[in-house]
Amino acid sequence: MNIPDSIAAAVLAGVNPTFAFNAIMVGTPVGALFTSSEFMSLGPTSAMMITVGTALAAYSGDTAVIAMVTLTILVGLFMLIMGLLKLGSITRFISNAVMVGFLTGLAVLIILGQLGDLTGLYSDESGTLTRTWDLLLHPTEIDPQTTVIGLLTLLIIILLGRTKVRSFSLVLALVITSALVVLLGWDSVEVVGDLGDISGGLPDLALPDLSLVLALIPSALAVALIGLIQAAGVSQGIPNPDGNYPNASGDFSGQGIANLATGFLSGLPVGGSLGGTGVVMGAGARSRWANIFTGLFFAILILLFGNLVELAAMPAVAAILIYVGYEIIDPVEIMQVSDTSWAARLVMIFTFLVTLVLSIQTAVLLAVVLSFLFHLITSASSVRVVELVQDEQGDFEVQEPPDELPEHKTTLLTFRGGRFFAAAYKMGDLLPSAIKAQGAVAIIRLRGKDSIGSTFIQIMERYSAALQKNGGKLMFSGVSENVYNQLEKTEMIELLGEENVLPDSSKLLYSSKQALKAANAWLESAETEIDEQTDRKNSKTAGDTQSVHRDTGSS
Repeated sequence: MNIPDSIAAAVLAGVNPTFAFNAIMVGTPVGALFTSSEFMSLGPTSAMMITVGTALAAYSGDTAVIAMVTLTILVGLFMLIMGLLKLGSITRFISNAVMVGFLTGLAVLIILGQLGDLTGLYSDESGTLTRTWDLLLHPTEIDPQTTVIGLLTLLIIILLGRTKVRSFSLVLALVITSALVVLLGWDSVEVVGDLGDISGGLPDLALPDLSLVLALIPSALAVALIGLIQAAGVSQGIPNPDGNYPNASGDFSGQGIANLATGFLSGLPVGGSLGGTGVVMGAGARSRWANIFTGLFFAILILLFGNLVELAAMPAVAAILIYVGYEIIDPVEIMQVSDTSWAARLVMIFTFLVTLVLSIQTAVLLAVVLSFLFHLITSASSVRVVELVQDEQGDFEVQEPPDELPEHKTTLLTFRGGRFFAAAYKMGDLLPSAIKAQGAVAIIRLRGKDSIGSTFIQIMERYSAALQKNGGKLMFSGVSENVYNQLEKTEMIELLGEENVLPDSSKLLYSSKQALKAANAWLESAETEIDEQTDRKNSKTAGDTQSVHRDTGSS
């Protein structure tokens, strides 16, 4: 299965298939040794290769090969560094809407980019969309023999896909139609050998060119991010033999090591392939040794029959890539994103259009930035403030909070959804007003919050000041040790008073109940003091009145 995939990957990257073979021979087994995922199959994925092709388009000849080696090593370094820094969790912030739009855009580019090889009609235009439009304007200039081979390959793939040999549909279609070109003597049909001599040997040692590093860093980062995100789909969807799911950061490091080894042995970048992993598991994989033997047997096949790859028909390879692109498009995922919300739909469409119009590197970086922005926006918009009201039995009922804090009463509030760094202002807007409330106590429940941001602390300082101005106060309950330390360092403890910050407890709502008792006791004490002050004031007023009467009588 890796043979037609490798040829197709090389076509997308614009390099000799030998370098794709090297990637499988080296990257697949090395990655199997070091990734946290035991079943993950590494290879030059279509999404990565179209990005590589864009990066290498500016180079030619031997310089292109050196640039490829440098790019692969840089990809490995980025992946390894992110793995060592335990950044596997960053993939959780990549929105599904963004990824669906990005992958769908890549799929369309893959399909449109193969129309020239499929029909034998090549356009001189620079962009994929403009080349496609140029082809549509000149349908009479297509090569009939090339087009027949391409369409026949697609037909065979589709028909064999409905049989028991569907796992071999791509390679069988490639072999059948390529053999047909040789038998019929159709010289107008281009073959893979036209790209250059195909080596049937072992990979050669190669060194990067440091002078190319700065120019290739953006592309290397884009390729690394694509590979890591695709691999995260494997990590999150396929457990290890012991039933536990792999560690994403461990997979980052493993892919980094694999790419470093592949780069120094003249190979294209590799990343976790969901399709390749599915094929390996479907073949009966039980451990990481399955991918190690995959690389070994692939090397044997290339050593024995590598030269025959030169006979593979280019329209057949184009047909395989068109089929791969079609498989990447997932209508179910597209509809799910579209039905989720209008915001998700717009994000998906925007990412799709950006991928079609801009360079892949720019599209990848914009997709990542857009994912973080989308996460922050949705996180803030999902925030909700609710009031917990205790009944006579001591149970709590969730209610909508009042617009204004009730005077001389305690209000227990808690937050739902969102994170403080992204949603602090929204939380502040949702809190009941404390501007006019006299003698009100607000308890903010922080249970489950491991950290709070400076923005949240600033908002709480203002809220506390408004309460204190009117004779009330602010309290925190369910405070974790880490949050307590943050409050202490920012002098929030000193502002509120240590007695008004209650630590979390293993008992659910215990801290909040204690806070309610303390707040109500404080209110009763305050009311008693107010009553006493009133009585003293009334007594003083009465005494003054009697004194006036006595003075008047004496006069």
